Amino acid sequence: MRCRKTPIGFLFSIAGTIGLVTILSSCGTRPPDESSTPAPQGIPGAIQKAIDRTTDQRRPSDRLVYRGPIEQTIAAGSFLPSTKIEYVGATEDGTAQVLIDGQRAFKRGGDSLDWTGSPVQGVTVNLSDRVLWFNQARLQLVGTIRLAVDDVAPQRSPIPQISNQPTPNVLVYKVPVIYRVKQGERIPGTTLTYLKNTEKGAELGGLPQDEYPYRQGGDSIVWQGQLRSGVYLDLSMRTAVYDDNNLNVTGLATIILATGNGAILTP
Repeated sequence: MRCRKTPIGFLFSIAGTIGLVTILSSCGTRPPDESSTPAPQGIPGAIQKAIDRTTDQRRPSDRLVYRGPIEQTIAAGSFLPSTKIEYVGATEDGTAQVLIDGQRAFKRGGDSLDWTGSPVQGVTVNLSDRVLWFNQARLQLVGTIRLAVDDVAPQRSPIPQISNQPTPNVLVYKVPVIYRVKQGERIPGTTLTYLKNTEKGAELGGLPQDEYPYRQGGDSIVWQGQLRSGVYLDLSMRTAVYDDNNLNVTGLATIILATGNGAILTP
């Protein structure tokens, strides 16, 4: 059978979406002026490489690694969630004062702010951030994340509710993903498999019995469940290109870490 392709308009929309999360090349100490901030042009090579690496599945089948751009905010007097990085506030000489493991550091626009740790068992997070801007109220960071989950055993389940405000019981990271799935293999981190190319579309396995299994180019694929104890995945994707051998999908992985007993699961 011939290769099924995604409508060209959908591909442009995906490129635009990824472009919106690119890291701005200029960093300052003030919030961006919406009237004068230029629109991002394309996808910088470093970010594209970070996204491309999500397609590398040559690792143990029970280990998942997510890489991509990230944006984070720290309110004055608060910690970057699940780290020992605290934002104290802006100083009179135009620097951002932070405490790292209790030690003072003074940061300017463009300075680095990195962290590595294990918020929950079986998960390692590496943050490579830069100061984008800051004021007395908050510190804005942009950078990249590498999040590794070991001993993955995906199963469908409710996921914790996500609040608009940071909470001590739930950590949320959103990373763009691009996967090429061979026929008969699973979409990473899910129970879904690519069965075959049909006239109706790409046929998926691992769905509930009453769910329509076929997806054409541009159609959505959604999966929610648990990767391991305390680690949840909300995966929202679109079918890109598929043929007799492979299914290509792209979308957004929301990784949810339940760091305490107060996480409330969605029904």
